[in-house]
Amino acid sequence: MSDNVPTPKEFEDTVRRVARALWPSAARGGAEMVNNREVDGVFRTDEVIHMVEATMNEKVDKARQDGPKLRDHLKRNRSGRGLFAKAWFVTYKDPTAHQREVLHKEFDPNIEVISFERFRAKLVDAREYLELRDKVDWGSASNPQSQSKTKLLPYVPLTIEPVLDEASRDGRRTRVNSRPALPGTLNVEQVVALVEKGERVALLGDYGAGKSMTMRELHAHLGRRYLSGASLRFPITLSLRKHYGQDDPDEAIHRHAKYIGYDHPNKLVRAWRAGYVHVLLDGFDELAAPGWSGSLDHLRENRREATRLIAEFATNTSEEAGVVVAGRRFYFDSLQEMSGSLFDQRDHVRLALNSFTDAQTRLFLEYFKKWDYALPVWLPTRPLLLGHLAAEELLDDIARQAPSSRAEGWDWLLDRVSDREAFIKQGIDGSAVRAVIENLASIARGTLNGVGPVTPFDIANAFTEVRHKQPSDKDLTLLQRLPGLGGEEEDLENGTRRFVDVDLASAAQAAHVSQFIRNPFADNAHRRAHEWTSSMEPLGVEVAAHQTAEVEDGQLKSALSAALRADCDELAADIVRVASINGIDISRSPSGPLTISEAIIPSFDIGEDGPDLSGVSFSHCIFLELTVSGDLATDRIPFFSECSFESVLGRLGPSDLPGSRFSDCEFNDFPDSGDSNAAILDSSSLRPGTRVVMILLRKLYLQRGSGRRDSALPRGMKTADARLVQPALRLLERENLVFRSRVGKSLIWLPDRSSGPRVRAFLLSPRAGDDPLVEASAAITG
Repeated sequence: MSDNVPTPKEFEDTVRRVARALWPSAARGGAEMVNNREVDGVFRTDEVIHMVEATMNEKVDKARQDGPKLRDHLKRNRSGRGLFAKAWFVTYKDPTAHQREVLHKEFDPNIEVISFERFRAKLVDAREYLELRDKVDWGSASNPQSQSKTKLLPYVPLTIEPVLDEASRDGRRTRVNSRPALPGTLNVEQVVALVEKGERVALLGDYGAGKSMTMRELHAHLGRRYLSGASLRFPITLSLRKHYGQDDPDEAIHRHAKYIGYDHPNKLVRAWRAGYVHVLLDGFDELAAPGWSGSLDHLRENRREATRLIAEFATNTSEEAGVVVAGRRFYFDSLQEMSGSLFDQRDHVRLALNSFTDAQTRLFLEYFKKWDYALPVWLPTRPLLLGHLAAEELLDDIARQAPSSRAEGWDWLLDRVSDREAFIKQGIDGSAVRAVIENLASIARGTLNGVGPVTPFDIANAFTEVRHKQPSDKDLTLLQRLPGLGGEEEDLENGTRRFVDVDLASAAQAAHVSQFIRNPFADNAHRRAHEWTSSMEPLGVEVAAHQTAEVEDGQLKSALSAALRADCDELAADIVRVASINGIDISRSPSGPLTISEAIIPSFDIGEDGPDLSGVSFSHCIFLELTVSGDLATDRIPFFSECSFESVLGRLGPSDLPGSRFSDCEFNDFPDSGDSNAAILDSSSLRPGTRVVMILLRKLYLQRGSGRRDSALPRGMKTADARLVQPALRLLERENLVFRSRVGKSLIWLPDRSSGPRVRAFLLSPRAGDDPLVEASAAITG
């Protein structure tokens, strides 16, 4: 088959497959010899005997060749047998007028002369489905200018990259099992080609990275191919948020058909089961809200059960049809867990959407007539966030006035997004608007992604807490347009809202933690903390640390004790992490340690340059990431009892941790152990400087989290290689691949996510190409 145009034999097989789907009771039907003449298909149902001839030949001679068989079939079965007969002449393209005339005038006017598209439409009217699908929302995609969920901005092509395997030793591009390698970057057309080959594809990206827009673009390309005749299959695209609790693909397709107004869900199901549907599933991270379950294993089982619908689609979709699943990469603890939950460890391709490059950012902002901005490096270039800030006319202020520090910058940005003219005209100042946003962020912290939705009642109540009065009708109208909040189709229908970016939400969530640290005994100081599902993301902790930098040690310790007395363990974990950043000691007291129990903690850092946290104990907690830097003073770190650690950075294995401080703990992964990083360091084919640069880029770009402590980066390296870390960092900084930031007293190195394609290209080919890193890294010496 060339360019998806079938051979005559393949076309005949395709027509027979459609016939079996059309007439399920005749599923055993197929090619037969009838009166010593070969017939492409005979299908016997309880009431009708169908004879089918299929051809790609547009010549009239073909009609004369097949006409006698079809005519005789109708004569034989027309009377006296209790069955009806139908005869079909199916053509690849529209039948010619001459073919139709010959069959009807020379043989039998009851012969159905029909194109394959019309024949297949009897199975399902894909054209109608595609038209109806375009009239409803596409996941979280929206137009930041008009808030429309269907009239979207033109798609700005995002860089799509293969995801490097966590366990890869040689930096090869990830294809599960033994599949051909992919290019370093892909465009939508190349992903479409994978789908047309029947691949299972996981499309990964951060919240607001453009996953839904990219899924819509894939859907549009696949739909156009079907309508033009270039493909035999059409796409159906489901927003998985609308299918929570479902695990049966048939039921999911029925619900989807009802939602878009398609009146023939059974036909969609039959087309899918017959292999004529590519399945696109948007938002696997919307299917569950995993809370505390006692262990990492229970959490993983919860996620596996919640995403069973996807695994059923991946398993039961025809191998000739593709399946694409989109969601946040770090919804799962590891790529291996994702593979098992979504694809039952079957072959699949993993791709990731990268943030906008500088060129893509300029192209995107041209739609807002704002493109010539030098944005701060800490500001994510995710389409949803950029579009919102552009629509709010904030980019000029950000480019000219934003601080360079990440925590200080986000704290400043919250002031800017709150200081809106519409509210000021109503007598509501920016600080009050910010307080409302922070109240809503605290509520959103109890939801799956930490971004919402928040209900109309939540919004009104958040206003009342700040203004000490019920919102007027005019206030309610303004509150529905709060800066930083947007919505999806169902939000617009229900009046709910959600934050447009996870970092914006995280920065706003810092407020209630910093307020509690300053005054833990105020009325309702720990309000909503019992509803939080986990400790804050790293950015939120950094902002809270920035906001409480002048707080005295005793004040913070008092707040920690108050949080634990109120059974607010997630809040207590936040406070300990703030103490770690701000260098505040929480040493052991005669009354014993302060114990945090059953909290989920996204990240935690301990190191030789950190404060004394020996007075803190963690019991039955889950840590998604623990970073250990330098040579630990065992008597200055917390005690961990029966805790689970998904990833431990900066150590090579459990034996590399002090056993006296880690009791009965579970460890899943040590990325700095003797796998990929060690293999790179041991490679004799690479220059020492190149090896060190590769390790630094892997730690900063390919591992979970947003940055690394300066003191943690040399961990796992030999002394000679560790001496090259600082020269390598200076090179990466000159190349604008990393930038430094201060978090409390610690120096943190952060990646520039928009440089992801360049970094991955270098990791795949560190000794060749025209990237300046190739030559400059090789030249690094001690």
